[in-house]
Amino acid sequence: MPVEYNPAIPIETFDVIITDECHRSIYKLWRQVLEYFDAIIIGLTATPNKQTFGFFNQNLVMEYPHEQAVADGVNVNYDVYRIRTKITKDGSKVDAGYYVDIRDRETRAVRWERLDEDLEYSPNQLDRDVVALAQIRTVIKTFRDKLFTDIFPGRKDVPKTLIYAKDDSHAEDIIKIIREEFGKGNEFCQKITYKTTGEKPDELIAEFRNSYFPRIAVTVDMISTGTDIKPLEIVLFLRTVKSRSYFEQMKGRGVRVINPNDLQSVTPDAIAKTHFVIVDAAGVCEHDKTDSRPMERKPAVSFEKLLQAVALGNTETDVISSIAGRLARMDKKLCPEDKSEVQKLTGGKNLKELTGDLVQAIDPDRHVDEAKKNNRGVAAPSTEQIKQAAVIIIKESIKPLHNAELRRKLVELHKTT
Repeated sequence: MPVEYNPAIPIETFDVIITDECHRSIYKLWRQVLEYFDAIIIGLTATPNKQTFGFFNQNLVMEYPHEQAVADGVNVNYDVYRIRTKITKDGSKVDAGYYVDIRDRETRAVRWERLDEDLEYSPNQLDRDVVALAQIRTVIKTFRDKLFTDIFPGRKDVPKTLIYAKDDSHAEDIIKIIREEFGKGNEFCQKITYKTTGEKPDELIAEFRNSYFPRIAVTVDMISTGTDIKPLEIVLFLRTVKSRSYFEQMKGRGVRVINPNDLQSVTPDAIAKTHFVIVDAAGVCEHDKTDSRPMERKPAVSFEKLLQAVALGNTETDVISSIAGRLARMDKKLCPEDKSEVQKLTGGKNLKELTGDLVQAIDPDRHVDEAKKNNRGVAAPSTEQIKQAAVIIIKESIKPLHNAELRRKLVELHKTT
């Protein structure tokens, strides 16, 4: 129904309207409500899209990037661990003459049928039109085997893990295989979808958030937006995502910070939530769907060598970003005494402030602004002028790291945390 003039609520009722989740609230009925009033409209969203910018006439008032949120301790950073199978990448073929099980999408009833001709399928058809249980098992086995060596080395309790499936049938296949491969009982892994039977979805979400079990939850899209599960440390994608905004929302389930005591109440062997890991088994991170990237750009280079590099004058953004990411993780594990000692060695800056300086120093927008200041009268600074400005800003931010005693202390703390 159209929104019409109402004398009881005149259009000048409000001076300012603030609309949250504005990537969604600018459509249909709510758009009419927003446009009804003669007021300034301020939109808030973590996942702006082209339509959002269009509604607000490209008027971006303020932005708060993921990297800055990590430096401020508002979010945690993430790593990406990839698991790829040949079928996931290229699809496959079932030769004519083989018997395959035909599954009813609604009832899950299975019947066997002989193929009269070759059945070729693409990666996009996997787990929708064609179910390859061996492929799911390969991913789950790899996840299980690498969990305590590559993904979260040294841990014994399976970190709280959220798996995104393609549909309800796919979710049930994943759960069955997880229970078989981990061998830890039904309560270890639960399905949380709109078709959940038995416990209500809200009750399962509360248990996943606050109790030891379940360790792994499999969902389709129920926990993709608007649900806080702070102890979550792994987000595993067994499905692709086309929408940029939707991917950001799904990924955002892992960035929540949590008090170490609260984390340990559900994951006893965790010290602190320093980061989360995206386990990408569908190639979802290989597409340009996000502005944010993992801050760790040099995972193969030791922390000591990175610090030595900046001490010798290295100003590469990947090096600075990697140092900032590791400092942000370290800050969550340090005791007050160690933080105080670091602050003395930096000349008064705490670790969070030092991390913030490094993150801001590699902000491309700041480089452009600085280049404009240094080259007044120039319509637009050249690429070379922007690079020069970037080097000046970065060199200023890494000055505390020229202190050999600070570097020694940071390396020592990094080894013990």
